[in-house]
Amino acid sequence: MNKIGILEDDLKMGEELKLFLESNGYEGRFISPSEYKGMKEDDLTNLLLGENLTLLLLDIGLPGFDGIKICKAYREKTNSPVIMITSDNSELTELISIESGADDFIPKPFNTRILLARMENVIRRMNQNGDASEDMIVSLESGQTFTFAKLKGKIKGVDSSEMELSKNEIQILSILLKNKGIIVSRDDIINYLWDNEAFVDDNTLTVNMTRLKAKLDQIGISNAIVTKRGMGYILN
Repeated sequence: MNKIGILEDDLKMGEELKLFLESNGYEGRFISPSEYKGMKEDDLTNLLLGENLTLLLLDIGLPGFDGIKICKAYREKTNSPVIMITSDNSELTELISIESGADDFIPKPFNTRILLARMENVIRRMNQNGDASEDMIVSLESGQTFTFAKLKGKIKGVDSSEMELSKNEIQILSILLKNKGIIVSRDDIINYLWDNEAFVDDNTLTVNMTRLKAKLDQIGISNAIVTKRGMGYILN
């Protein structure tokens, strides 16, 4: 179940949001002012990180804290998305929020159904982007397994051997994992790399794919990526 954090100084609003989220299939975690009273910024950030949230609803005007600074500190340590909530609906505040790492911005007062739609859109976008805030254990049809630590840019074998991946190799493995068991065309991979701001042409893809296969071999994973001539590649 997706866990949504609510960092809000208004007790009534916080409790109401928690109940609303729970009635819509989410786990709500309202962090009330009494929990972070007297804390320092690092302590509050660590409290949030310890909750393992799917998404955080963050009020800008927190007692004793600057919500913008909390957002920035939190997003420096996690890919978990943030939606800023504030009674200040100026364009400047919205811009500063986005520049600080917020994924969306919604002014008070707001319609809870609109907030829910905004949340679901952010979560869907996060899933489409293949968020990997935790290491992923990949099981292949051959019975082989390896760990893909996307944020660390590494793959690890069961014998603790590991290899570092380049940015392109990380993105190639990501799209193959999203389509595990399905052939992914060269064009689709190239377009995916372009969308993720990686420069690649047909020859560059061949070089990166060869290197990725070699690195998998070096951690004991053989024939994980199969070339389908004239069609593309498949991870199975």
